[in-house]
Amino acid sequence: MTGTIYPIQRIVNWYFGNFCSRKCFNKDGRLRECYEKLQKFAELNKNLTMTCRQFKAMFDAGHIKICMLKHDFRRKTVGWYQFEEWTRNPAFDADKFE
Repeated sequence: MTGTIYPIQRIVNWYFGNFCSRKCFNKDGRLRECYEKLQKFAELNKNLTMTCRQFKAMFDAGHIKICMLKHDFRRKTVGWYQFEEWTRNPAFDADKFE
């Protein structure tokens, strides 16, 4: 199955909104730092195009070293209902997931 090819800027924005923001929603400093790193990656690779699936695979494999979360949790896709549940839990800490 092939996906739609997008410019890297669109992909990093998609990734940040759907993965970073859902896992580290309560870590403002980390979100800001990771956002800046993703934007720098996009700026350095302006002409790069790929599918979202390809980018996620590279990110999950650690080829793009930005995320500070543990490997297994970094690879996890978080659905909207799971995200809402975590936001209601004041003890939620993404760093404690294996």
